[in-house]
Amino acid sequence: MPYKDPELKKEWERMHRPQRLARRRELRRIEAVQQAARPETPSTRGGGVGFLVPLIAGGALAAYHPKLGMGAGGLTLAIAAIYKKGWSWWIVGIVILAVALFFYWENQKEPGSSEAE
Repeated sequence: MPYKDPELKKEWERMHRPQRLARRRELRRIEAVQQAARPETPSTRGGGVGFLVPLIAGGALAAYHPKLGMGAGGLTLAIAAIYKKGWSWWIVGIVILAVALFFYWENQKEPGSSEAE
């Protein structure tokens, strides 16, 4: 076998160089044809501000009904953990939960206030 003896390996590589180069060219051509047949699809990722909409909506829900806001924030965090979502999901869940807790505690401090269930 040519790979056991370094001299035989060099000789084999020298003799088979044209075939190896031709095979590499063929593989590059095949890859180029496959890339052309399969154009790259546009990314579905947002530009970075796409998480503001759920953040604003969740904040509004938390201000309107804090218990629903706590549920939405907790559910967002649970989904982020279970499905291993990105950092924006974690931020949205934490902010919604924090806003809901803030409004919940504020409603508890006010004397005579009752939430509509």
